Amino acid sequence: MSRAQHKGFTLIELIVVISIVAILLLMTLPSYHRQLINIRRSLGGAELMNVMLRQEQYFIEHKRYAKNFLDLGFRASPYAIDADGTEVSLMAKSRVYLIDLTTKKYSYTLYAKPQLSQVEDHLCATLTLNSLGIKSAMGAGPPLLCW
Repeated sequence: MSRAQHKGFTLIELIVVISIVAILLLMTLPSYHRQLINIRRSLGGAELMNVMLRQEQYFIEHKRYAKNFLDLGFRASPYAIDADGTEVSLMAKSRVYLIDLTTKKYSYTLYAKPQLSQVEDHLCATLTLNSLGIKSAMGAGPPLLCW
């Protein structure tokens, strides 16, 4: 009598493979999450640079800086951006940064304040850029790392 050969996996083999995949996933998820935060931070900084360019153009045309974002062509003042860098509602569930502005007679400061999931960015927290081009961050890390 010949024995039929069984093809397939045993329960133990399946549990070992699932365990290995779970361990690898647990090891890579925190790194992936940090990378997402870093990418969104780059978008916040890029948005501040975009607003700075608009402010400088406004200054050339009007001999003063704009007091709000509406004067610069944005839909709201302040406004929010999502993970794609698109302007969204201040109450949107996809917002990652609130972009805000303070002005004085011949100067301004721009702020990118983290929102929702981006609040976990304790390293840099709020990014700032002023009319002199000075970049800073209000988090625990050095500003050079944040920009």
